[in-house]
Amino acid sequence: MVKVWDSFIRGYHWLLVVAIGGLWWTAENAYMEWHLRIAIGVGALMLARMMWGVVGSPNARIATFVKGPRAFWQHLKELRSGNYQAGKTHNPVGGWAVLLLWSLIFVQLGTGLFATDEIFFSGPLASLVSSETQSQLTDIHKLNFNVLLTFIGVHVVAILVYRLRGENLLGSMVHGRRKLEQAPRLYASGWAWLMAAVLATIAWYYWG
Repeated sequence: MVKVWDSFIRGYHWLLVVAIGGLWWTAENAYMEWHLRIAIGVGALMLARMMWGVVGSPNARIATFVKGPRAFWQHLKELRSGNYQAGKTHNPVGGWAVLLLWSLIFVQLGTGLFATDEIFFSGPLASLVSSETQSQLTDIHKLNFNVLLTFIGVHVVAILVYRLRGENLLGSMVHGRRKLEQAPRLYASGWAWLMAAVLATIAWYYWG
């Protein structure tokens, strides 16, 4: 068992899990000030993850795990035939799934900046657009969250499928280890945590 995920990749992943649950709960119970604060944290984590996807550990870089269509379909064939061998990063299907989930989260964050309940709460940038645009973005915000939850469900099912195929993806994201012959090069992820903290502090200063 060798280390394949640095602490930031694992930490940001589980913080997102908790935060998305918190966003749902605060919205359902009209705790909108806390809803905004949690969203600030999510935005900071996501932006730091994008930066880490460029300058971070090689196996955490976007260019490393996003593969073309041929690799995508080849991986599915290997998974069906039972010939799948885990690598040092996300597999070709998982790489595209990551991009999709990221896109949905950014749509959620972006529309939330302009969303409003037309009574007690409006996003921090809602005043920059017309009431009609606010209403449209609020509708997208609500719809996109349901789409996001659906794909999170698909993600959980995929984890179970890989577990049945002998690959414990969940465990790897907890302890960071995977059975491989050679460990990937991992960078100290303190810089990523610092980036997230700085971004959250700036956003909190203006909007929190």
